[in-house]
Amino acid sequence: MRDTSDGFPAEGELDLDATLERPRPHQPEDIRLLRREPREADVVAILDMSLSMTGDKIALTALATAILHLTLDGVAVVSFDTVAHRLVGNREELGLRELIRRVLTVPAQGYTNLEAGLLAGVDVLHKAGRRERVGIVMTDGVANMGADPVAVAARFPRLHVVQVGPEEPQGARCCERMARAGRGRRYRAITYDELPFIVRTLVRECFNL
Repeated sequence: MRDTSDGFPAEGELDLDATLERPRPHQPEDIRLLRREPREADVVAILDMSLSMTGDKIALTALATAILHLTLDGVAVVSFDTVAHRLVGNREELGLRELIRRVLTVPAQGYTNLEAGLLAGVDVLHKAGRRERVGIVMTDGVANMGADPVAVAARFPRLHVVQVGPEEPQGARCCERMARAGRGRRYRAITYDELPFIVRTLVRECFNL
């Protein structure tokens, strides 16, 4: 979303600071109103769904993905294990219930091929039409299959990384390097219980919501 300031009688919430800055005596058209407009961005969420992702971890990942769906316009979703899987296409019309169902029914299996997940995310954004294109990857950063994901991270216009799980040197280095290469930020969710809150913080800080 972005904030647009307009004058009365436009619709919106009172922008008190901007109104008080207008010269006095105030006229009706000096009343400034703040209107929130959707931010034009194509976003792809890239979810680590390898073998260690079971039970509550998948449910909390689904909740975090739902937060992105509810707060951002046009969120595609890719999961990865040994290979990548496209769960939601770019700007696909999809209800929240169906989104959650698709994430919850992804089987936790295989190895952690971060490179494959990022390549699928890059492909989604390459086909997107909006000028702002952002990837958000949720992973512990410990890849045990595929090439170095940092080279692929650099191909994103912007890539934010949410590192999930206890601090692990290899994973921390990988996540930090991916975020730096993708010109984005690295966030930490030490437990999966924290993941929805951290994703909400990311949305607020990176998309001004």
